[in-house]
Amino acid sequence: MGFYPPASLVRDAQRRSVVVLPPDVNLSDAKCVVESGARHRTGPVPGIRFPVRIGLAYVQSLGKEEAETLVAERDSGGPFLDVADLARRAPVSRDALEAFVRGGACDSFGPRRRDLLWELGLVFRARSVPGTRGEAKQLALPLGPTADTPDLPDLTRWERMLADYHHTGLSVGTHPLTLLRAHLPEGTLSSEELFEAPHGSLVAFAGMAIARQRPSTANGIVFMLLEDELGQVNLIVPPAVYERHRAVVRGEPLLLARGRYERIDRNRNVLVAELESLAPLARLVAEGDVAASLPRAHHFGHR
Repeated sequence: MGFYPPASLVRDAQRRSVVVLPPDVNLSDAKCVVESGARHRTGPVPGIRFPVRIGLAYVQSLGKEEAETLVAERDSGGPFLDVADLARRAPVSRDALEAFVRGGACDSFGPRRRDLLWELGLVFRARSVPGTRGEAKQLALPLGPTADTPDLPDLTRWERMLADYHHTGLSVGTHPLTLLRAHLPEGTLSSEELFEAPHGSLVAFAGMAIARQRPSTANGIVFMLLEDELGQVNLIVPPAVYERHRAVVRGEPLLLARGRYERIDRNRNVLVAELESLAPLARLVAEGDVAASLPRAHHFGHR
């Protein structure tokens, strides 16, 4: 839809009670589709009707044609039985296979992605015979593993969420602000709390940057859209504030904005006085880099 990235559309749909399901190598088409009911490998899920299933083409390292070819292989040869079966049959690159596992498209094979990655690493895939220009392939024998899978630690909630964003560009599960909420400065409002604040009050709001606009006709004003786990908030960044926080406005995915709340008819805005990156806090809480995996905000207008 142009202005809104896929991750934001997913969150907006979820807030309107639309069930959005992650990509799955055995259930997804190449594109997103509306299912007649939520399905898993074991069958339909009672009580969930007409969910949206994310398409395989959203998985990084996989193009639209590769996604369509994989779906055709699944339709002709039957569902993939496990990671090893997927690796042997799927006409995709090794990077795409790893993205499937890391991004959750193989979760139906087992809940622990590190275990699935270990199993994927043991699979021998068919290779071209040298000198045959790819026409002859070495046989990929379905040999079992020679050692048991070690006891690998499960992904944390942060690691799982960031893997979803990094490898599919979106997450149907936990929102970053859900995990950050307890660690934010005292007095930071959620979007629901902010919308109840009185006009003219000084507020603090934290969110993920969705889009930013700097129209040439706005005399240097930047308009930003931030999203937390409950909704979206418009920010108005005056020229002086933008110049003071240019790097934060243009490059940081997680922000804390302080300013004056404006309620004019149906319009709700925060006129920003100060901006702060939440990357250091997120890195501390998550015990690792966060910003690199989150989607970048869409930018419109001159810089």
